[in-house]
Amino acid sequence: MGTMVKPARAVPDIALLPLRELVLSLLLLNTLIATLLTLILPLSTFWVNMVYSHLIGACICTLTEVGRRLLWTRCGWPSPWRFGLLLLGSTVLGASLGATLAGWVTHFSLHEGPIGDLLSNVLAVLGISMLASLTLSAWLWQRGRLAEARLDAETALRGQTLAELRALQAQVEPHFLFNTLAHLDALLQNDTLDEAQDLLDYFTRYLRGTLSTSRQEASPLADELARIEPWLCILSIRFGQRLRWRIDASEQAAHCLLPPMLLQPLAENAIRHGIEPAVGGGVLHIDAQVHDGALCICVRDDGVGLEAAHARPGAGSGLANIRARLAALYGDAASLSLTPLAPHGVEARLSLPAQRPGPRT
Repeated sequence: MGTMVKPARAVPDIALLPLRELVLSLLLLNTLIATLLTLILPLSTFWVNMVYSHLIGACICTLTEVGRRLLWTRCGWPSPWRFGLLLLGSTVLGASLGATLAGWVTHFSLHEGPIGDLLSNVLAVLGISMLASLTLSAWLWQRGRLAEARLDAETALRGQTLAELRALQAQVEPHFLFNTLAHLDALLQNDTLDEAQDLLDYFTRYLRGTLSTSRQEASPLADELARIEPWLCILSIRFGQRLRWRIDASEQAAHCLLPPMLLQPLAENAIRHGIEPAVGGGVLHIDAQVHDGALCICVRDDGVGLEAAHARPGAGSGLANIRARLAALYGDAASLSLTPLAPHGVEARLSLPAQRPGPRT
């Protein structure tokens, strides 16, 4: 079970005003229009002009926003001429619809009075509505253009991160595959067939899980743990009693999404730099819980400790790659920290937003 595939183009949240800000801006603008209409057209009261301006403004804004969303999903942020046509159509149709509704509410019609007054009313309402719509919509159009540029930049960054992930997997997998096949060959030569069969079974499970998750941008933590478990079993056969491990994950954490190649490098780092150099080996403990809307994964080992691990060649490069990926995917919402344990050992704590997969379609 993986993430739901999203449409290629969607309206980003950054292109839209927050509802509270949009409503307040619309109320202020419509009140200003009502004031201008009262000063220009003394034929109606301020209350009547308020009803007209708010209903017309709401209709124009609604039609513009709906059209803007439809254009975005079809062809990205609309070009100036498309946006101009959208604005013209929304203004004319919205002004007509809003004026009809306002006339029904106030029992005052723009058609009342002599022909001169009629033309003045219609031209004033349409002119001020068009001017206000142009001002507001031009700002929204510029905001949308900036939003699209930001969306394109984020898409390019995600593509670069995915390419770096594929390169990282290409570097890690051949090394692990070579060591596993070499150990399998040694077991067969020593006639330890039962252990060789176990290793082959774990190896098959690991490859199957890796092929499944490598095609996804994120998968439930339960799937990632199911992939890592045979990997740890393979290492246990290779290291013997020098490597013991335990995995604990709450049910809530097991359903949270986790990008690939975050958890396994932490476990590999703990084994390589903490447990493997220790004389008696050690214990690897993976613990996953959800706290305050964040998925917290702790990878602990009781190996040689932080100072001794930092002195080993290559220490820290894998952690730097993880931090870079977290920053690209989550910004400041995710973190990775290392803490020394007493009397010896290290805890790597990974924290990222707790997200669940969407419904499958």
